[in-house]
Amino acid sequence: MMRVALCIAQEHDLRLVLLALLICVIGSAATVQLFRRVTASAKHSRIGWIVLTAVATGTMVWATHFVAMMAFRTTAPVILDPILTLFSLLAVIFLAIPGLSIAARRRRWGGAVGGAIIGAGISVMHYVGMAAYRVDGIVIWEWGYVVASVILSSVLAAFAFHVLTGRGRSRSIKAAGLLSTAVAALHFTGMAAMDITVLQTGQGLSHVTMVALAVTTTVATCIIVGCAAISALIDGHTQTEAYRRLRRMAMHDGLTDLPNRTSFIEELEQRFMIKGGYACMAVIMMDLSRFKVVNDTYGHQAGDQLLVALAARMAALLEPGECVARLGGDEFAAVVSYHNDDELTGFLSRLQAACTETFVFDRFSATISANIGVALAVHDGFDADVLLAKADLAMYRAKSAHSDTPCFYDSQMDDAVRERRELIADLRKALDTSALELHFQVQAAIPSGEISGYEALVRWRHPVRGMVPPAVFIPLAEKSGDIVPLSIWILRQACFEAALWPNRHPVAVNISPVHLADPRLVETVRSALIDSGLPPERLSLELTESAIIHDRRFALQQLTALKAMGIAIALDDFGVGYSSLDVLRSFPFDRIKLDASFVAEIDTDEQAVSILRSVAALGTVLNMPVLAEGVEHPAQLSIVAREGCSAIQGYLVGKPSRVLADPEHVRRIMSLKPRSIEADAAVA
Repeated sequence: MMRVALCIAQEHDLRLVLLALLICVIGSAATVQLFRRVTASAKHSRIGWIVLTAVATGTMVWATHFVAMMAFRTTAPVILDPILTLFSLLAVIFLAIPGLSIAARRRRWGGAVGGAIIGAGISVMHYVGMAAYRVDGIVIWEWGYVVASVILSSVLAAFAFHVLTGRGRSRSIKAAGLLSTAVAALHFTGMAAMDITVLQTGQGLSHVTMVALAVTTTVATCIIVGCAAISALIDGHTQTEAYRRLRRMAMHDGLTDLPNRTSFIEELEQRFMIKGGYACMAVIMMDLSRFKVVNDTYGHQAGDQLLVALAARMAALLEPGECVARLGGDEFAAVVSYHNDDELTGFLSRLQAACTETFVFDRFSATISANIGVALAVHDGFDADVLLAKADLAMYRAKSAHSDTPCFYDSQMDDAVRERRELIADLRKALDTSALELHFQVQAAIPSGEISGYEALVRWRHPVRGMVPPAVFIPLAEKSGDIVPLSIWILRQACFEAALWPNRHPVAVNISPVHLADPRLVETVRSALIDSGLPPERLSLELTESAIIHDRRFALQQLTALKAMGIAIALDDFGVGYSSLDVLRSFPFDRIKLDASFVAEIDTDEQAVSILRSVAALGTVLNMPVLAEGVEHPAQLSIVAREGCSAIQGYLVGKPSRVLADPEHVRRIMSLKPRSIEADAAVA
């Protein structure tokens, strides 16, 4: 060690030594920077970066050696062999390529193995370079120092790349320091191994020439290594910028540029970990009311335009501690950190104001509102998923209540959800075990009073809850995805039971919008008719306008195929949709069923009578008989008969029942005057 120190201090120009060390440090830092691009790239790009890194590393090592050799002082004449000098540069570059390739694979000890190969390349370069250093004297090598220099180079370089491919914040600085030490230790230990006995003095490279060569080499090396390092920095910045853009795309909604679900959950989790100086936090779920009307009326582009405008409003009203995100569709979420309840109330008021203020665009204007649910941390939950779920429950409570007032979560909502889940499970079990039953409500012709058919209505007698109303379990089936299996069961059961009736009355079965959209519907109906033996002309399928609106073209294709089989098609709940006349024009329905909401008011409201009269006249013009639903009073029967309806259905002539109606009783009810009807119905 002392010999190495004396060699540096007594046999070298310290100014050029410092210059050589500066090249070594800068080059090592550039190598580390370039190696990071190697590990970050793939396939052909990685090959290019490996070659560029090898060139920069080799140039750095060669330049360090060359400048340090120029710093060496001897009285013997010195000349340089250009061929061997060039070969020494190429040798380290070509040995660095496999070393970098192995180190970049990030396998266990791959960095150390690759670094050791690079260290060996440094040694080869040094001693080939020493062979190019022709001195007029006798050179004696101390082989202990030679071996020590090679070991130092390989071990330190291996350690440098092992650190570089590992983990740790300061690994780049450590790796650059170790690589610099490897190059310097090899050179100066190798120089200490050389003992020159001068034979004669004469003309070789002068001191001025050596300094000039050293400076020129330094400049050239800085240009080469600097360009490589700058390329790495530019590429790294480009990739960082691209990653930043990709991350923003991944974490933000593409339409509104608000944070998306992933970003919002990440924000929630961070707020749970870091309080940020706030005492309280609330999670808010928000669903837009009347947004679907905008979509259906003006098109999806208009709906997108409204969402963008709403997002801009909400983003503009945010204050510190507040965040709004779009989760998808017309569903938004927000989180607010606050100190007191007034701050939370203020935030909710601003959200409501952003929604309720009229949106005015070039092509249309729209007014919407929002159903808002709120869950409080830590009162309602301790993590993001729990709070989101509970805020969602509160939002659906507000939605079901048709309330614009924010709804705060309470534990009873969990009980309601649990009850719904249990009911859905019981419904599925009832479907599997055929525990459901059909009741049939009679339909009577006007004015003959003859039974014109029955409507099949599903009933569920729960073993614990008793009779579960259809208004409860049918919406549950729609939400849980069980409506199609339920609809298939009703269809098949109705066909089988109707086929056994002693009369040949038609049976009407309701088809849900989801079932109408099922591509297997036609085959399902055909199978039910064949298996039951029910003639197609005795089956009538009833559907609402909304079932057709969802996918009009496909729905009309389905109806055309069903009608071609001889099945009657009835338009149910007529008058409560939003495109009734257009639907009537597009398909030749066999019957129109006027919604019970109109019939309920015809004995007290002249406007309702006018609507009834118009619908009956429309049915006559289109050759579509009109059936009035919900006829419960004698006066209603008189009015619908007077205005031209062809049939009625309602409690007046019969409630849904497992037992078919008595034809004589129905005829008697239909033939009597209003006062007589009341008395006869009371006796029955």
